Amino acid sequence: MIKLLFSVLLLSGCGCANDGAREAPGRNRPAAKTAEKTDAAAERFACETPAGWEIKRDREKEKKTKILKLELAGPREGNAPVLIYAAFYGTGNASFSDHADFIERNSKNILGETRSDTEKFSPVKETALAGKKTFEFDSEIKEYLHPESKSAESVVIKEKFYVIPAKDGFFVLHYYAPAAAYGKHLPVFKKLTATFKIL
Repeated sequence: MIKLLFSVLLLSGCGCANDGAREAPGRNRPAAKTAEKTDAAAERFACETPAGWEIKRDREKEKKTKILKLELAGPREGNAPVLIYAAFYGTGNASFSDHADFIERNSKNILGETRSDTEKFSPVKETALAGKKTFEFDSEIKEYLHPESKSAESVVIKEKFYVIPAKDGFFVLHYYAPAAAYGKHLPVFKKLTATFKIL
């Protein structure tokens, strides 16, 4: 395991409009860039990252959206990626008004249901992480691998979320994996959450 100190930029007034929908994991993103020194930089959190996992950041996107996101890509399992996200959503970010909005839109489907033929969401429960009040919930969603075609090939994705409110936004720790491999890589996510520190 290597120790990673995640430095992020807090920029004022640089949001961009989008619908705030959940971002599809596994989408190609630019590779991580070398950290730039700047007086505006502020360290937001630190955590241990798993050896052998690819680390990605898109600093240009972070500046525009005020969503500071570290993506860890693990080994693919079948036809789907295994991903861990550690993110900070600053006040005025491009997707969510606050932590409650994030929870509302990710803990149920677009119809407001917590259970359907293809989706299942756990109740949101309060816990603690990094010494802070934290909200935890899980989901299990059937995703089609080729939604643009007539293919019925699909995979069941399991996710775990931790949402930590902060004065100037909120933090999200998010684990995404095919159901068949969820338990195999869950200890990696647990290690990251156990070492997560807000700076």
